[in-house]
Amino acid sequence: MTIPNRYPVLYPIDRISLGLMTLFSVVIGLLILGGSFCTGERCLFHTGPRVNQFSWENRVIDYRDQAFILGFNRPMDQESVEENIKITIPDQPDVKNPLPGKTSWAGRRMAYTLDFPAPYGTKYRFELENAQERFINQQQEGAAIQPYQAEFRTPDRALAYIGLEGAERGRLVIFDFTTQEKRIITPEQLVVTEFRIDRDRAQIVFSAVERNSTREGILDQQIYRVNTGLTREKSGFQTGKDIGKIDLILDNEGYNNLKFDLSEDGELLAVQRVNKEDPADFGLWVIQDGKQPKPLKNEPGGLFLIAPDNETIASTQGEGIAILSLEPAAQPLDFLAQFGMVLGFSPDGRSAAMVDFNKNNPDLLYTRSLYLVNNQGVQEKIFDTQGSILDCQFQAKGEQMFCLMTNLVEDTEYIEQPYIAMVDVREKKVAPLITLPKYQDINISLAPDGLGLLFDQIRTDPTNEQESFLKTSSGEALLDGQIWLLIPPRSLPEQGQGTSPQLEELPFVGFQPRWFP
Repeated sequence: MTIPNRYPVLYPIDRISLGLMTLFSVVIGLLILGGSFCTGERCLFHTGPRVNQFSWENRVIDYRDQAFILGFNRPMDQESVEENIKITIPDQPDVKNPLPGKTSWAGRRMAYTLDFPAPYGTKYRFELENAQERFINQQQEGAAIQPYQAEFRTPDRALAYIGLEGAERGRLVIFDFTTQEKRIITPEQLVVTEFRIDRDRAQIVFSAVERNSTREGILDQQIYRVNTGLTREKSGFQTGKDIGKIDLILDNEGYNNLKFDLSEDGELLAVQRVNKEDPADFGLWVIQDGKQPKPLKNEPGGLFLIAPDNETIASTQGEGIAILSLEPAAQPLDFLAQFGMVLGFSPDGRSAAMVDFNKNNPDLLYTRSLYLVNNQGVQEKIFDTQGSILDCQFQAKGEQMFCLMTNLVEDTEYIEQPYIAMVDVREKKVAPLITLPKYQDINISLAPDGLGLLFDQIRTDPTNEQESFLKTSSGEALLDGQIWLLIPPRSLPEQGQGTSPQLEELPFVGFQPRWFP
């Protein structure tokens, strides 16, 4: 019996065909992956240089995106690439070099780091052509790159505020500068007292009281979340059944809700609460990832901020700043006895701006000092002042701050004159930008791209005939408020040169203006 052969017999023509198929497969694979097969300075085949990576292609970038990566399939002549990169604004062809920056190389990849964050509300076009490839020890000019073009943009420039006029009074209002659209997003029956905007722009967390409430006034407030209709990815207000939807996060059953803070990623909410029956039961509660609220059971404190790591809270306790974990009844992770206020954190989260009231320093009595304190405990003084330091906000790169401060004016009585100043953190220099006529309850908000600073100026009613929910810290009812836009200089003016910031009154009647991140 003959056993059949399970394997086909390969004739010479079959072997030649298989060999050619294998060779062609390798060639095609190399063409797809790299475009060339070279040994030394000789190339067997070559498809020409091209861009195979642009990290911002068709993306929406924001203040956190400070550099893009450009990758090539071939080694490139670096100088020819840098000279031929072109970034433009299609809608503004007269603007030259809108995104200045610096380049660095690692093999076939180039990084371009912006000098300043990309301005919001803008569409950009990136183009590269006429750049040449370069081989090792090659003297002649290499082949020109395939022309490449891509677009990217930044989110709409938008703000939110609490209205103080007509149908807007006590309600959250959003204005989109890019599309010139305005929208009230909270219902008429709620009077908003404070709010925080989620980083992805889609939601705002706010505290509010019922407009017809007659019980405890502002102490009766609850914490809510509302969908804004704005997103990073799309321009203008979006439509949908969930836009303007209100969700209750924390009620006031058994406790009064006071101040609150929202983490940068929107996943952690910290609320200062006091027991209605036992005022000694006073402290911070946290809500993580939408879970049930839990008390931290720490020593009672005052002002507090959630750190950028979303795992710790900086809170004033006694005569210092306690760094608290999110574990109930845990001892503070650190205690900075020297400082009396924490104003804000640097964009990278490694440092915090804190105020020393100099109570234990006889040489600096009646002064205040601003410090940067990093996560290793290193304390660096920035400046001293005889007035108050009320608020400081970092520019996106952390090299500058904009501070709301006061000067003491001696006349028949001591008067604090408020002003806004620009601070160079590295050089430790301060330049006043504008003096404000009114001191009461000023709020400032620095745009994420650093190109605009919002602040408010309110008018009060000493007779308190308005509803009792919208009041200043001193208890006077709010009548109305102006919202202003300050355009600061890009860098601190040289000594002896006057500052000339642009100032514009915006057509909104309200207070607590905040930029969308």
